[in-house]
Amino acid sequence: MRQTVLDKQWDELMALCSKEAELMGDNRHPKLVHFLGDQIGRLAKALGFQDHQIQRREFRAEKDGERIVRLLTE
Repeated sequence: MRQTVLDKQWDELMALCSKEAELMGDNRHPKLVHFLGDQIGRLAKALGFQDHQIQRREFRAEKDGERIVRLLTE
């Protein structure tokens, strides 16, 4: 199944969040953690998430099978 732009953006956001959490848990690479945080903020903002959702990393999406059909941005 071919991914939509939204699917790709969602996958990128989830990968960035995962990597950020991994590095924060290991307490390593603070500059990279900061960079990832900036990237997460930019992408999440472009997807329409609210500032408080971005700060808390509370990203939710509604799926239909493997496809993202909408983001829960409040």
